[in-house]
Amino acid sequence: MNEFINRSPENENELFNLRHFSLRTAIERGFDILKCRFRSIDGKSFWSYETQVDVVLACCIIHNHIMGVDLYDFLMEEIYSESEPIR
Repeated sequence: MNEFINRSPENENELFNLRHFSLRTAIERGFDILKCRFRSIDGKSFWSYETQVDVVLACCIIHNHIMGVDLYDFLMEEIYSESEPIR
């Protein structure tokens, strides 16, 4: 949020909004990474809700395994070079 670049939150509500925005940005970035790596979860799904939950969880596990095996994964280098820095 641009309003907190040069100043700190002044009350509990502003602090909540800042933290909520930061968390939402991190979650959206995570799903963007998963959708880039696993095209089957990008777009309208034909699976049941329960299966969708399992597929996303499996994609997270596979992604974390790839990151553990190959720290210099081409996909992550591409994504981090395009994104703004994490605060």
